Amino acid sequence: MSKVSDYAFVNAKLRARIGIMRDMSLYDEMIKSRSLTEAFAKLDGTRHQDLLEVYRKTGDLQQVELQMLEDEIALYREVEGYLPNAPSAFVSVLLEKIEVDNVKNAIRLWYSNVVRHHAISYRASYIYKKGIVHKIDYDKAINASTYPELVSAFHGTPYEEVLSGFSLESIASEGLFPLEIALDHMWFKHLGEGIKKLTGQDRKTAEAIYTVDVDLKNILMITRYSYSYHLSPAELKKVMIPMGYIAREAEKSGALSSEDPIAVLSGIVRHHYPQISEEIARIRRTADDLTTVEENNREIVLIEAYLGERRKKEYKKILMGDPFSIGVVLAYFFLCLQEDGNLRAILSGKYYGQSEAKIREGLGL
Repeated sequence: MSKVSDYAFVNAKLRARIGIMRDMSLYDEMIKSRSLTEAFAKLDGTRHQDLLEVYRKTGDLQQVELQMLEDEIALYREVEGYLPNAPSAFVSVLLEKIEVDNVKNAIRLWYSNVVRHHAISYRASYIYKKGIVHKIDYDKAINASTYPELVSAFHGTPYEEVLSGFSLESIASEGLFPLEIALDHMWFKHLGEGIKKLTGQDRKTAEAIYTVDVDLKNILMITRYSYSYHLSPAELKKVMIPMGYIAREAEKSGALSSEDPIAVLSGIVRHHYPQISEEIARIRRTADDLTTVEENNREIVLIEAYLGERRKKEYKKILMGDPFSIGVVLAYFFLCLQEDGNLRAILSGKYYGQSEAKIREGLGL
């Protein structure tokens, strides 16, 4: 089949939805609402009608967020069903990222229960327990009394192999950080494999988008973990994702085996992402200064904002370009998740009684 026949139907459908999503009037009406209940009422007749119904039944904002997650999963599955084999399989990989985050949440509850001895019954009701990509017994995972029992809840999934590389003793002494990094690395490996299975413009588009995502994630790793936690070069190597420009240049230059790995890595970032490097330099008082917690947090927010802006530009360019590629699908997912994030921020702002100005500031409006 040709790219035109592969994408004509799905892209026409998604472009129509994107046109509706770009109407900012819903946000404005919700922000101007005098209460959380009134803000929810603005969802009547929109694609988020079901969130209004959940809130009317439960009055529970966390149940609403659980419904939003279910809607996001359904969105990926719907689009996956429209696509031919390779692009459909790639969407499944993207859906797996949602599952990885859900798995982390379940393991965090198990950790709270078994290692920290905290009550978890209330929080356990807000874990999504249906299948996403793989068959997982979430109740068994959350309520496992031993580590082998936890691992067995993920039997037959990629998570079983990752968890088998750890033990109760290692997690009790080091926390969940190494395990969560291992889960992230597993998913990025699947992402790279999925990109390689795409062809032509689909592959070029996916590589362009996700190379920047991986690079910015690695810059966040360098900022968050080397400055805040003072990781050794060997430890930093373990947390960095072995994909993208930053990791490739770090490997080529031997940055992590140099006398001053952060200086070498900073030079790599400065060369390829000068704008973000300049902004970070403005935040840090001196080049050799170990950042304070406040400065470090400001840098992380800056990098995440920069990533968001880069993504917006990439997807805007895609929507103006070739309509018969996976690009429109990826742009649609990005815009949907961005819209859901904005709704969460507005509803949370109303719940906590934030002013209109504060909510707008948080959304960048």
